[in-house]
Amino acid sequence: MSDAKEKDKQESKNKDKKSCSIEHKKDYKAYIARCFNHNIEIKFDLLVIAHFFGRWIPFAIAVGLITGIMAALMDLIIVNINEFLTTNIILLLVYPIFVSILVGMAISKDDAVAGAGIGFSILHLKSKQYLKLKSLFMKFLLSIFTLSGGFIAGREGPSFFLGVGIGEWIGKSYGLGKRFKSSLGLIGGGAFTGALLKAPLGSSIFAMELENMYDFDYRPFAPMIIASIVSYLTFSFFRGTHPFILLVDKPMWTLTSIPYIVIMGLLVSFITYVYTFLFHFSIDVSKIISPMRRPIIGTLIAFPFLAGLYYVTNDIDILSAPAHMSIISKLAQVPFSVQIDIAIIILTLFITSFTIGFGIPGGLVLPNLLIGAATGNMFGHLFPNEMVMFTLAGMGSALSAGAKTPLAAIVMITEMSHADVVIPMTAAVITSYITSFGFSLYLGQENGIKPLVGHRLKK
Repeated sequence: MSDAKEKDKQESKNKDKKSCSIEHKKDYKAYIARCFNHNIEIKFDLLVIAHFFGRWIPFAIAVGLITGIMAALMDLIIVNINEFLTTNIILLLVYPIFVSILVGMAISKDDAVAGAGIGFSILHLKSKQYLKLKSLFMKFLLSIFTLSGGFIAGREGPSFFLGVGIGEWIGKSYGLGKRFKSSLGLIGGGAFTGALLKAPLGSSIFAMELENMYDFDYRPFAPMIIASIVSYLTFSFFRGTHPFILLVDKPMWTLTSIPYIVIMGLLVSFITYVYTFLFHFSIDVSKIISPMRRPIIGTLIAFPFLAGLYYVTNDIDILSAPAHMSIISKLAQVPFSVQIDIAIIILTLFITSFTIGFGIPGGLVLPNLLIGAATGNMFGHLFPNEMVMFTLAGMGSALSAGAKTPLAAIVMITEMSHADVVIPMTAAVITSYITSFGFSLYLGQENGIKPLVGHRLKK
């Protein structure tokens, strides 16, 4: 009996196989379903496609245009204030004290505007609240003052914060509900950062890696790329297309230098450990000081380090780095002494810990780039013809280790320099990323600081 059943079963399979190979090839859906025993329904859903292009694409373009215009205005004001400040070195050194007083007054009324802004924004994206328009306005003004000179602060912190708020409010006015709020803010944050750093693709990946460090979600990626490109093109229309890291010569590298690149990645990882501990320790210490006095005291503590940084380098561009990043371009091509490179690394750690850590609004990408460039400059002494490659790889590895965004680090440095050192940079980035063991400078990520930021968000 069992043999008969087995024979019938085999004949049925042969029949299916024959019909599969002959009869159902004309009917593709039936062919797939029968031959592979899957209940497959193949459909071309025009409604879904129309919904995407009819709603998300116009939203992305609107976000790109608005963030691009605001980024261009912000950059214009920053550069003009910086040009005025650099006419007198004493004015440039005293200027941060004035800014810290304004920041203290603002923080006493709204502590959401304090610090780098990205950690707060990441946690805010997970909430159901919208950023207050008052907070956006205050962050915009304070960031302009901070980035104009005297501080070592990056652009991505304020730009991400502002972009998140812009994305949320445009989405709200566009009729997109709160269930999309996280994606709306993320798209805006990536677009604004892409314009202000002139790195649309890298900034989009940066935003995605920050928000979804261990659970990468690609759904907002397409509209974010569109918004970032539109924002970058709008910004470039007003402010030009020149790269932030200006290189005279093309980077060169050989296989012989790869082991040294890996060693550099290990060194950057160690520096990141020290930086992370010092930065978050400063944040904890600042909590014992009243919000209004916090940025003032932090800036006063950092003042000797700022003056020392200018004295060591004897270059006013070091205090104007947020405005045009010329010091990064110099480190990428001009051999500084090893002593100056070490001084830049150490002093940058203390300056940013006591300013950004104490509430001064500014990002951490520039400090990471400065540390990475100085580290690469040291290794460049071993291979003078490959100094550009070592400094760019050093920047990428420092950004990767500090922010835990390895893919974004590679793409951002490539976009900001218009140079291709992907292979050696990848070696440094992967080394520093893996050996930094999850320690992150940005609040709101896996660094043990979430409760502090969560408390501030709820407050």
